[in-house]
Amino acid sequence: MNSDGPFPIQSRSNIPPRHGFTESLSENMLRDSVLIAAALTGAQVALVLQDEIGTWYRDGSGLTSEQLAGLEPADSQGLNPESKVRLLEKYGLLVVEALPLVDDRHLVIGTLCALSPEPLALSEVQREGLRLLAEHIQIIVAMDHQKSESRTTPRAPSAASFVPGLVHELGSFIFGISASLDAFEARFADVEGMSKYGANIRRSLDRMSAFIVELREYGYPQRLSWTVLALEPLLQEAIEHNLPLAVKNGLDLQLHIEGPLPAINADKQGLQSAFTRMINLVLQHEEPGGHVVLHVASSHPGNRTVVSGHLEFSSAKMENIDTARLFEPFYFRVSGMGRLTLPGARRVFESHGGTLTAGPGAEGRMRISFMLPSELSYSLRAASQP
Repeated sequence: MNSDGPFPIQSRSNIPPRHGFTESLSENMLRDSVLIAAALTGAQVALVLQDEIGTWYRDGSGLTSEQLAGLEPADSQGLNPESKVRLLEKYGLLVVEALPLVDDRHLVIGTLCALSPEPLALSEVQREGLRLLAEHIQIIVAMDHQKSESRTTPRAPSAASFVPGLVHELGSFIFGISASLDAFEARFADVEGMSKYGANIRRSLDRMSAFIVELREYGYPQRLSWTVLALEPLLQEAIEHNLPLAVKNGLDLQLHIEGPLPAINADKQGLQSAFTRMINLVLQHEEPGGHVVLHVASSHPGNRTVVSGHLEFSSAKMENIDTARLFEPFYFRVSGMGRLTLPGARRVFESHGGTLTAGPGAEGRMRISFMLPSELSYSLRAASQP
């Protein structure tokens, strides 16, 4: 670690962002993160943010505008080999570390890179510090995006005043505690028991962060982005996302589709998130060694074409649960089955003109059933507000 000399600082790039930040504080915090990364690693550092169109924000330390402009959008594995070769040949820069940044839907939104004109090996402490900075950058971008949506999404009066404010305050609190914990762990890493208690606090913060995401999506729905799509790839992605948990819990997770499925008109991100979390919930309540199968098929009730399906899981933890109230958010929270997974998922299905219900299944098991109309079976409507 090069801590003897001053760490490199550069002026802002002249490359204009395609869309700015909702608050200048967000950009200032990103700038601070870049400078901290440079001081921590003793390397040149670049931060590149991207969306589905391409790169919209660049900042760096110790890099010229030309070098910064030479960085290309990354994929889930970081910078591709071609980009690394191009950086070395054109600018004489080696990629020391490249961390992909992802949002809560696991989509790549950018990259945090450490670069050097000479071979440079980072210590484990430096690598861990860079990883924590990458996590903070993800939080900063997510919170700014949330604020941007809050100014453009129409809401009912109660949601407009209460839910966004609650989400913002809880998010700010968690961010502050997380940053303080990072500093505390770095300062007292050698203190006996620090890692144990720090890990416990970290797990609690992670649970609260997950709750904030669900609270925002349930009580403060974002704008829907409709498109006609095939449902099978979306379901397959939801299954694959949960396979690690299934393996960890000793469960067999499968997707069973009967016949071809019609295309549906859907908000892909919202619907995929709903399926992913429902499957995750079922995996958490299934008994070890059990089988979890997502059954899906199309049918033609009346003059409509619909997609219907169900998930079944052990009812051992449902003996004292009133299934008629299972989709009430506060009842679901105190029932011990999680946070807002099912209430939030029902809002998503209803916004698509579908349904989501729960009740007894075969052999005393619990069944969660859903229905979605095909693309020509209903007129689109926005999610209802709380």
